[in-house]
Amino acid sequence: MTHIDKYKIYSYGKSWNKGKEAKTETIQKMLTSDECIDGKQFLRLLDDLQDAWHTHENKDCEIEVTFKNTKE
Repeated sequence: MTHIDKYKIYSYGKSWNKGKEAKTETIQKMLTSDECIDGKQFLRLLDDLQDAWHTHENKDCEIEVTFKNTKE
C-alpha cells in the first residue's frame, strides 16, 4: 500500500470582476496537509473534492509525484 506523506491540491480558475472574466487563472481553492494518508483514501479525497469544488465544471487533473529518501 502506498502512503502519501504530504500533499497539496490546488484548483485554478478565472476570477470575475465587475461582470468581466479575468484573462489569467489564479488559485481559487486549495487543500494541503502534512499528515500521512494512504493511496486509496487520497483517491477518494480527490473524487470528493472534484464533486464539491467543480459540480458544474469540467476540469483536467494533473498529478506530479516525488519520491524522497526517508528522513531519519
